[in-house]
Parts: sequence; structure tokens; C-alpha cells
Amino acid sequence: MSVIQKAAVRCMRLSIDNSCKKFANRLLQRQAFSSISRGQDLLAESLAFGAKRKIVLDSYYKQTGIDVHGMIDFTAPPEDDDEIRTGTLLMNGSIIAFPHACFLWKPQTIKEVTLESLSMVLLSKPSVEFLFIGCDTPLPPRELNRIKNEMLKRHIVVEQMDIMNAMGTFNVLNGEDRRIACAILVEDQI
Repeated sequence: MSVIQKAAVRCMRLSIDNSCKKFANRLLQRQAFSSISRGQDLLAESLAFGAKRKIVLDSYYKQTGIDVHGMIDFTAPPEDDDEIRTGTLLMNGSIIAFPHACFLWKPQTIKEVTLESLSMVLLSKPSVEFLFIGCDTPLPPRELNRIKNEMLKRHIVVEQMDIMNAMGTFNVLNGEDRRIACAILVEDQI
């Protein structure tokens, strides 16, 4: 949660005055996609551009999931002034994210990440240019090579990264309107 969000939530909890609550709610709704405090926030502008809402992978919680911004569209104004609407959805578990959509993904261990489990990427239209596989444990080299070779036949570049780098690279390239996908494995270690 950003400093702006924390301050707005604290204001809403402690405030007796309705005008402060309304201001905090407006502040939460206008919050930028990044926490840049000075200068120009280029990522927010590029992610807001276009007819469709773009997905932003916001936060990663180990063994729980990922916060995805842009999954919820509020068409009606809040009924209650105390209602906080951030537009962020916690996806519990592994996910596959595309520029305008995000889906839960079945694999829970590194051995379950296979070419077959990534078939959704092959079916996506328009076709994907890049696929980032985010996991904190390296994929077995034989399976990774199998995935890379098969995807390369369809002109898809595959890169394995740690989760935070995969999320950040996805967000930047999504802001540039690239055709990308990001598969993030949230391992169940409990």
C-alpha cells in the first residue's frame, strides 16, 4: 500500500467530518500507478491510454497471490461515502496475465510448469511477442528448453525471471502497448 493510500485510509478511519472522508475517497481513486513523488509519472499516463483498461501487476505476497490493478471496473459511483474503491483485486494463487486480462493459473509447484500448462498463451489473440515466466525457483533446464523451442516456432520469446522482475517488465512493456504475457507461479510451500 502506498503512502498516499495509507494516509487516505487513516484519514477515513479517524475522521468525523464527512468532507475529509469524501476527499480521501477521491484521493484513493486518483492514485497513480507508481509511487513517483516528483516529476512526471510516465507509466501512469501510458497505462491509462487506449480504449481498454490495462492490467497492472501491483504487489506480490508469498504463498498468497498477486494484487492486480485494473481488473475491476466501477460503473456506478459509491453508494456510501465511507466506501473505499481501489480497483485492485488480490488473485489468490498463480496467474497468467495479458495486457487487458488476468486469469488464475493451475500450477502450484515448479514441476507443474510445462508447455501444456502454458497453452493459454498459444491460444491468445492477437498473438503474444514475449512470455515472461516469473518464479523464484528455476525451471528444470530440459522443460525450459522445451518451452522456449516450441514458443520460438510461433515467434514468441520466452524469458524466465524472478517474480518481481517479471511483474515489473510486464508493467513497463504493457505501458508500451507490446503484445506480452506473464505467467507467475505462486508456490504453495505450506
